[in-house]
Amino acid sequence: MPARHDDLIRLDAALLALRRLTSAPPALPGLDQDGSPVEVSTMLVADAIARSAREDGCSINDVAQALTVAHSTASRLVDRAVRAGVVTRNRDADQRRRAVLRLTDGGRRLHAEAVAFRTGRLAAVTAEWSPTDVATLTELVERFAADAHPHLPTAGRTTP
Repeated sequence: MPARHDDLIRLDAALLALRRLTSAPPALPGLDQDGSPVEVSTMLVADAIARSAREDGCSINDVAQALTVAHSTASRLVDRAVRAGVVTRNRDADQRRRAVLRLTDGGRRLHAEAVAFRTGRLAAVTAEWSPTDVATLTELVERFAADAHPHLPTAGRTTP
């Protein structure tokens, strides 16, 4: 049975309202060479690389898939993250056309701080909720994310 139109309108409004919940933490220190604040896109690139959990690093294509953007867009975002000192980019020894991306120490620190910030906000928002309600919401959001982007691993199968 399809969802009611009114419910979809409410869901759309709720999702738009939540967009800022996972945005950049305002207090994270800038890592850019010029000391400017780190861009949200740089944090998303760091998150994509960290969540890939591959020992041999990941590729620009992996970042593009994780962020659901075109390869050229991912390449520009990775360039920005490299300039910010968050990511290293090296050529793959076996596949010269493939770039191998890894987080720097600063990138790992940025990722950890961003995850701590976001989970702290989630804990504050759900502080009055029962553990069962939080688990139910988590399962439903994971299901929604998996259905919206079936090619991506769900949050429950990745590591922060």
